[in-house]
Amino acid sequence: MAEHKHRAETLSQELSRLVEQAPAGTPLTLNRLMNQTEGRGLFIVVILLSLPFITPIPLPGVSTVLGLIIGVLAVRLAVGLPPRLPKSLGDRSLDAGASRKVLAASVKILGVIEKLARPRRSTWLAWPAVRFTNAGLVALMAFLLMLPFPPFPPFTNALPAYSIILLAASMMEEDGVLIWVGYAVSASTAIYIVLILHVLEAAFHRAFQWLFGVLFLG
Repeated sequence: MAEHKHRAETLSQELSRLVEQAPAGTPLTLNRLMNQTEGRGLFIVVILLSLPFITPIPLPGVSTVLGLIIGVLAVRLAVGLPPRLPKSLGDRSLDAGASRKVLAASVKILGVIEKLARPRRSTWLAWPAVRFTNAGLVALMAFLLMLPFPPFPPFTNALPAYSIILLAASMMEEDGVLIWVGYAVSASTAIYIVLILHVLEAAFHRAFQWLFGVLFLG
């Protein structure tokens, strides 16, 4: 009966319960979080790791590390492996006090997400090919998040992060409507990143030609 009750909880309610019941000073790891939330914690970890990038200014270096973690989880989800990170990443203890504050704040964020995402028109989301494609799309957005862009141009981290959050929330809540918003944002993100790469390539080429002319052609 208790197990059924926990499964009936929303993820924000379940996470709130875990925060309240966790003994003070108990170390928390990402793998433990995912285990204690019956696998649904994969989605909250993905969402939490995306939150630092929702501002327009990129965070090079940080995005590479967190994007890698998101990508590993997405690939494991795509191939049907348990939601678990390698020990070097997933079993590293987080500061107990800080982690409790982060989890408490994430409860509020998940509450907002759960108001937008809810189970609807979701039968097709359970199809194996669709689950594989959705997880693969999250992995692709994680790869784009990992790209080491300079602080300018803007939104090179934010757009992949928005895409990941929308896709993860839709998969978590089995929302067959909201996920189309995730698809649209993901497509826009891919187009934007390709355009930015093209602009940067052209700018680098012009700068190289100018430098070559100055140094060798006088």
